[in-house]
Amino acid sequence: MSAPRPYEDVVLTPVELAITDALNGLAADSHDARLELLEAVACELAELDLGAYRAVGGVTATIATDALRAAAPPLATALTAMPIPPALALTALAREPLPHSERRKAGSYYTDFRLAQYLAERAVELKPLERGDLVIDPASGTGILLAAVALAAFGDDCRALDDFVRRSACAGDLSPTALRGVRLALASLATSIGSVEALAQRLRAGDSLVRGAGGWVDVARDGFDLVIGNPPWEKLKISRHEHLSALGSLRHYGDDYQAHQELDDLAEARSELANYVHSLEYELSGKGEPDLYKLFLALSSALATHGGQIAILVPAGLIRSESTRPLRDYLLSAAPDLRIAILDNKARFFSIDTRFKFLALNALIDPTLKAIPLVVEHASGTEAGVKRTSRARLDRRRLAAIRPDLSVPEVRSDAEWRLFRRLSEEGVLLSEPDGPWRLQFSREVDMTNDRRLFERAKSNGEVPLIEGRMVHQFRHIAKAYVSGTGRRADWAWQAPGEGELRPQFWLDPTALPETVRDRAARARVGFCDITGQTNERSMLAATIPAGVVCGNKVPTITFDETGYDETLLAGVWLAVANSFTFDWLLRRVLTTTVNYFLLLSVPFPPLDLVADEAARLAELAQEIEARYAGEPERDAASLAALRAELDALVMAAYGVSAAEAKLMFADFPLLDRGQPPLPGEARSTITRDLVLLELGGLLGGRVDERLAERVDAALTVEAEPYVPSQLARRKAIEAGLAAA
Repeated sequence: MSAPRPYEDVVLTPVELAITDALNGLAADSHDARLELLEAVACELAELDLGAYRAVGGVTATIATDALRAAAPPLATALTAMPIPPALALTALAREPLPHSERRKAGSYYTDFRLAQYLAERAVELKPLERGDLVIDPASGTGILLAAVALAAFGDDCRALDDFVRRSACAGDLSPTALRGVRLALASLATSIGSVEALAQRLRAGDSLVRGAGGWVDVARDGFDLVIGNPPWEKLKISRHEHLSALGSLRHYGDDYQAHQELDDLAEARSELANYVHSLEYELSGKGEPDLYKLFLALSSALATHGGQIAILVPAGLIRSESTRPLRDYLLSAAPDLRIAILDNKARFFSIDTRFKFLALNALIDPTLKAIPLVVEHASGTEAGVKRTSRARLDRRRLAAIRPDLSVPEVRSDAEWRLFRRLSEEGVLLSEPDGPWRLQFSREVDMTNDRRLFERAKSNGEVPLIEGRMVHQFRHIAKAYVSGTGRRADWAWQAPGEGELRPQFWLDPTALPETVRDRAARARVGFCDITGQTNERSMLAATIPAGVVCGNKVPTITFDETGYDETLLAGVWLAVANSFTFDWLLRRVLTTTVNYFLLLSVPFPPLDLVADEAARLAELAQEIEARYAGEPERDAASLAALRAELDALVMAAYGVSAAEAKLMFADFPLLDRGQPPLPGEARSTITRDLVLLELGGLLGGRVDERLAERVDAALTVEAEPYVPSQLARRKAIEAGLAAA
């Protein structure tokens, strides 16, 4: 996973260098000295008297006022030349330089100026801000969202901006130093020291979650007109890895734990954290592991006045996690106008994985008003800001009918919403008590808690351990272990026919619980539960043979007491789960893990399990797995034909038309990466074209000659359908070596 340098850091580099030079000239080298310099710059921008400003602050000065007055003008000029509004740039420059480990532990990822402007503009669009309206950020950091709201609401109206500083802006944060940044940034928008002095009374250091809404009644007796924020996104738990990392121990996830004296303190640290969590009373935050963003969203609901608004950046888990249902219940019932924008980190907003998805949520809180459709948008970052890329409007009653947990499908258009809604309404949930499936789930071996049982080599009767990375569609040994440990382990892709089982670990079966031994003695279905919505394929399932044990990232499924042949059910389940249609449905509600709650909520087609259609699907799944295992006299073309037939049959079972199938395939942009494209085209579409051709024939329409020609032309340039890109890369490397 990549953790890029934030784009904002790159933009501010020239100013950062100028600040360093200025501090060197002042013989100052500390964060306090930096803040003193930035305060001088803010006063220069606002034409405020620096001496009077410093008197308001009550901070011990380390640099002479006259020296700061002399150093400020060039920096103020440099700031006004930036593509970032000066007030927002000041908040970024005032941030405390926390080490990555501390920032990650706190879940604090500073708000990019583009996101701040985007969230503020959405807030003002939903409900214009009036002069005197109260605005709070309860986890403010240095105040970039408050500055962005002021500019979005009042532009360059100096009087209105000064009034915002004097009467409206409120902030809470754990760090008094961060609040000093809030004050200087908003001071750059003021026209009088009196406004800054009034602002200082509404900047409150301390734990906003402990303070609660009651801690602000002296400022906002009836609540705030706008609660805006980008709260921490970290769970309130302490893992062994994070505990040791915070103490300076260098290790990687997955490394073996050696004896660490510091681990003796772990139980005490966990006990203290549990007591803290127990002291917080926010029912809306739900059950399960406490998460800071959920707690802050619950706090925001208590802070917002009737008719006010919540504008907040939160992880995408809000719209699909089981534990966030109370928050969804509240928002969908209390917010008649609710807008959710889905973004990822490809624009380098944060120093986290570029694939990470999060939300910009805007909710007008007034349960007395008639609700309008829920608006779901997608947006992406540019160098200048954030732009909307798609929009869908979801009827709330129909959403509740097909998603009783009120999880929100990530649809990009009204057409996608109609398709998702229809497939959900006509489909069959795996969780239906009267349905045929009755899946029995199991996590057989825990990769952490059972680590003591793992052995590196087989010596006498040990059984292999199947890990998540080994499982792909219709294959439980798609990858073979080479060397290394944890995330640094090296694994090699195996081509069809390479059926060697090379695990990283072996286990003595006599050391396992009897229930696990019994389960390992039979064939069952397994799937990799760590995946991604934007992966090449999201659902990866295969038959797990008898004689192996699965790690906790490969949950296994059996089909007991159903009244149907278990082999038939397993084959049909594999066929549907590995299909493009099911994958498309899954990707609408997926984040990074296929948990049971999520899997049971995705509809299967309404199949008659005693009909020929179901028997053929099971037969196809079994034949595909046999060919991947390397039966003789099998070729890639016939394997692809079987997979295309399976996908077309599943689409037909769901009632998917050719046009709807094309809509689905648009959601798989990484498909056929590594295959040679047709002349004049940027990438191959051989898999899509083959499936659409098969579906057209199955639906009884006239053969699409253009599609047939595309498939023939793709095969002529040696494009292979259904080949994972990593395997294609391996083949390309081997071909290059052979040619050399």
